[in-house]
Amino acid sequence: MFRLRFVAPLLLVMPLSACGPKAPAGAKPTKKVTVTVTYKGAPVEGASVTFVNTDGPPSANGRTDAQGKARLKTYVDGDGATLGTHKVMIEKSESVGGQSLSTDDPKYDPNAPPPTVKYHIPQKFSSIATSGLTAEVKDGSPNEFTFELKD
Repeated sequence: MFRLRFVAPLLLVMPLSACGPKAPAGAKPTKKVTVTVTYKGAPVEGASVTFVNTDGPPSANGRTDAQGKARLKTYVDGDGATLGTHKVMIEKSESVGGQSLSTDDPKYDPNAPPPTVKYHIPQKFSSIATSGLTAEVKDGSPNEFTFELKD
């Protein structure tokens, strides 16, 4: 009887703590969104995908895996994007060259050339102004989008 008195309250609390994070109060409703990104017919791994709702913030973000697939997040992992029309930008780049020393390092050279950006997909897709990509997130539909990027 003694043990049951202490175990029973734990059984009531455990399901509540397993609910996980939730969207903040007053958040716009979201729907799960899955995106697939290919370039020249091959999946793009490690690309940043951003959906920007034309009705205003918040935006949704995700990163593609080895199959070129990403699950978007607006407030919490996997919650998707807000309902409505979105402009889409997809970016995959890296810094190349330049120095990686901090300004406090004695070997730092203020006259060294800065790093350059190497784009792994065309740069035009990295801006909502130039990507030309859009998506309509709807209630009651699967919201699965494929973007086959071309030069």
